Amino acid sequence: MVGREYEQAGIIKHGAMMINAVANSRVPHLSVLLGASYGAGHYGMCGRAFDPRFLFAWPSAKSAVMGPAQLAGVLSIVARAAAEARGTAFDEEGDAAMRAAVEAQIEAESLPAFLSGRVYDDGIIDPRDTRTVLGLCLSAIASGEVEGIGSGSGGLRQSAGFGVFRM
Repeated sequence: MVGREYEQAGIIKHGAMMINAVANSRVPHLSVLLGASYGAGHYGMCGRAFDPRFLFAWPSAKSAVMGPAQLAGVLSIVARAAAEARGTAFDEEGDAAMRAAVEAQIEAESLPAFLSGRVYDDGIIDPRDTRTVLGLCLSAIASGEVEGIGSGSGGLRQSAGFGVFRM
């Protein structure tokens, strides 16, 4: 979340600490998207950018850089500022149409079937099968060699150290 009240509450600092913890952890990362997962929250919760060993989605999941309404709002603000800088009138009707089109597109492209079709995740799983799927993933990780580490490590990634902690 961005804004004065969230910044004052320290959410940025806590989010940065979480990203640092995920980035420096030496355990296998398994991610399951359950609901909406957008932006920095998605990143901090070990989204695709962290290259988890496995990333699955439930049928209820959604994922995008921003939520549909937020992205449409940002584009609207940019268009309004551009029109003001040019000294032209802002087209409110055109803006409403653009916002509706952007929201519809992002809504459609954030659904799990679309994301899986683009090989963003490792598949959509039935929520009732989550425990079984994650168990199979852990079994595959534990019995497989990880490049550069050799057998006997339990499939865990090795880390040279920790990143910079900023408070």
